[in-house]
This record gives sequence, structure tokens and C-alpha cells, in this order.
Amino acid sequence: MIIKTPSRLHFGIIDLSRTYQREYGALGVSLKGGYKIEIESIGEKDIKVVGDEKEKSIVRDVYSTLAENYDLSCGFEVNIIESVPSHVGLGSTTQITLGAGYGMLKAAGKEIKVPKLASMLDRARYSAIGTYGFRSGGFILEGGKTKEQKLSPLLFRSEVPEDWRFLIICPKSNKGYDEKEERPIMDELKVEKKYPEKISHNILMGMLPALVDEDIRAFGKHLTRIQELVGRSFSGYQEGTYNPAVSEIVESLKEETYGAGQSSWGPTAYGLVKEDELKKVKKKVLPNDGKDHRVWVGEPNNEGVKID
Repeated sequence: MIIKTPSRLHFGIIDLSRTYQREYGALGVSLKGGYKIEIESIGEKDIKVVGDEKEKSIVRDVYSTLAENYDLSCGFEVNIIESVPSHVGLGSTTQITLGAGYGMLKAAGKEIKVPKLASMLDRARYSAIGTYGFRSGGFILEGGKTKEQKLSPLLFRSEVPEDWRFLIICPKSNKGYDEKEERPIMDELKVEKKYPEKISHNILMGMLPALVDEDIRAFGKHLTRIQELVGRSFSGYQEGTYNPAVSEIVESLKEETYGAGQSSWGPTAYGLVKEDELKKVKKKVLPNDGKDHRVWVGEPNNEGVKID
């Protein structure tokens, strides 16, 4: 069995004002080119993993959690064939966790809904973009959580036009915060309520209508504005509106694309373009011909996880 997950771009946390009943909330988009994981059941109750040390640790933890919650009559061989760079803003941990867990349960003949699996595996603590993107792909808007909820509700999901692309640029030598580093920041950060109010208005009255109308220019305009507001909310923890490693790249992408920003903590920067415009834009925005950066094209994933 082969599990193919999406990756994702995270467009930002909506509300960290701690003013209203709900906290967080988020929006983002699923992309092709996530994890490709081969999973086979074996007779002995054990887990064998082929991958790097972090991947092995994650998959083993997933297996342990599943074994605590299910009567598994088998073990698994798990081979990470293709992966996503970690801690650069692409949602790697959620995708390998859900991909491995979903695949193991399928291989064992067990059924589980993705939101329940995510809660069991301690995903979606602050954002459920990766969880809902794993399930169905596309553009995702989720509504934040009350203190009693483990998973934010999905508010809106839409396919992304097939000819839209994201030019993605990430410095090879930089990383963003990992989950351990992120947690104290997310737990203590508090912003003025003007930020979530402005972000919410740009989503409801700007981005969503533009997406329904397939108006890439309007969508990109509001995306850029949202990313600027989100960046200011986090500026005290990342030395500016954007991660310093990509701040100049983001500014360049703003000039040459329909909309631009930084995914999660970065340092992944992206710009929204149409497929036939990619070559021209690449030439204008890549620093040092891109030799110090990972550069790739993000194609929308409107399906979510696939099993072959």
C-alpha cells in the first residue's frame, strides 16, 4: 500500500487577541508533492521503519498510540519513499503523522475519520489546515477553537483553480521554529484585536469571493494583506514582519506576483502566479540564481490523501 499525502502553505493564524470565545483559526492551501509512504502489515506486532531518524521517531510514536487505542493483530513495515522538508513551513510533521497513522489503520482493516485520527495523534493543536488538507485538499478555512475543543471546525473548503501556481523559495541553510519552540510563543502571544478584525474582513469580503470568482488578482491582493497583518502579529518573535532569511524575497515576490507571503514560521516564501507566467517570474525574483535556495513550484492538490 502506498500513501500519498499533500503538503501545504499556511496563510496564517487569524486571532491571537484572546478577546473572543474562540482562539486561533487559520487558512491555507494544500499542494501536491507531500509524503509518499509505503506501508505493509507483518505478522509480528512490531514496527520497522526506513527513513531518517526524525521520521523513524514519529512513525514509531504513531504506532505506539494506535496500539494503545486499537486491538492491532499485526505490525507494520513503513518505508518513507518521498518526504517534505521539516520546519520550513510546509506542514511536514502533520502529514507524516497522519499519513503513517491512516495507512497503518487501513492496512490493519480499521476505519477512522481523519479529524478523530488527528485528535488521537495530537495534531491540530493550533491550526487544522494540515488535517483538513490531508482529508480533502484544496483551500481550507477553519474557525478556531474554544478552550473545550480539541479540533477547530472546518468553515469553508474550495478547490483551487488548476492553473494557479505558487512559486516557492526556501533558503537551504535556515529553519523555522519546531513544535517545541513554537508552543510557548503560541501560548503567550497576544495581539491587539484590530489584527484579527482586519484579517477576518479581508478573508470574508475579499479572499473568499475572489476564490469563488476565480479572480487571481483580487485573491492575491487580499492574501498579501492578510500575510502582512499576520506577520505584524508575530513580528516580535521573528525579527520583523517576515523571517529575516526571506524578507527581501517576499518583497520581491510582492512586486512580481499576484500575492505573496511566508508560510507559517517560514523560512518558506511564496508568490501566487498563473502557470504560464512561472518562467518569467522566476528570472526576476531568484537571488543568486537560486543556488542558495530550494526552489519549486507548488501545484494545488484538490484531492487530499491518496492510496495506491
